[in-house]
Amino acid sequence: MRIVDIGGSELIGSKHIIKLGAHGYKAVAASPNSGVNTLAGEGLADVPEGASVVVDVSNSPSFEVAVLEFFETSIAYFGDVEHSFRLMPNARFDVGSGPR
Repeated sequence: MRIVDIGGSELIGSKHIIKLGAHGYKAVAASPNSGVNTLAGEGLADVPEGASVVVDVSNSPSFEVAVLEFFETSIAYFGDVEHSFRLMPNARFDVGSGPR
């Protein structure tokens, strides 16, 4: 299974890529360090091809921009995948109460 990891060369994403590979998955990093800019749609020619899952572990470049809009834009180029997930490591959630 091919998995695209947005932010895959950053702190959390790089560890995620290693773990996925250790479990037999073909994990592909999609980040500025790998030549991909998901906000501008640059460097994406081959990245989504054949991907079943997209995981977004990127960091918003600023909290001055609408953070939800940042994540929606960055994952929008991967509309044909079966599953997409967004990890927001700085967000806190309680069951039933939503984000704080």
